[in-house]
Amino acid sequence: MNRLSGMRLITILFIAPLIFLSGCQQFPIRDKLAVPFNPNCFVSDNALSQFLEDEHLYIMSDATQQKKMLIDISGSSARLANLLSSTGNNKVSLEKSLLLFKQLPLLPKKVCTADRYLYLRFRQTQAHLSIIEELKTISSQLNSAEQTIEKQQQQINALTQIEPAITRQREEH
Repeated sequence: MNRLSGMRLITILFIAPLIFLSGCQQFPIRDKLAVPFNPNCFVSDNALSQFLEDEHLYIMSDATQQKKMLIDISGSSARLANLLSSTGNNKVSLEKSLLLFKQLPLLPKKVCTADRYLYLRFRQTQAHLSIIEELKTISSQLNSAEQTIEKQQQQINALTQIEPAITRQREEH
């Protein structure tokens, strides 16, 4: 027992100075928000915050500032496609964004957050354009139905006007 206590004492005497000499080391804390760039992704995940910031500024800007933003980022097809697909843009802008999205080799994998975001915007733009086309078709059908109703109303009015004359002719004969 004496020998075991001696070993513990030696261990404590040896380890304690090492702990005190090493001091308080700071280990780097890994930033949970900074995701390392995955070489299999087209766009780095850090670009996602840029896309969101661009879109926010674009939506909050007037038409002149929006045009300037589009010119300023025209070198980045990903950022340009994202802005052109923003809420409130017209059909021409949405179609341009769709063409740009189709040129991007996006990888909508779970590890490629920015790629997934752009892919989602691509699909959303496709759906938006599809809805615009459906609304155009429905509007055309509605106009056609309104014209048919108007023609039938004119025919009814014409028949209503000649009905008394026809009734008088029958009564006379």
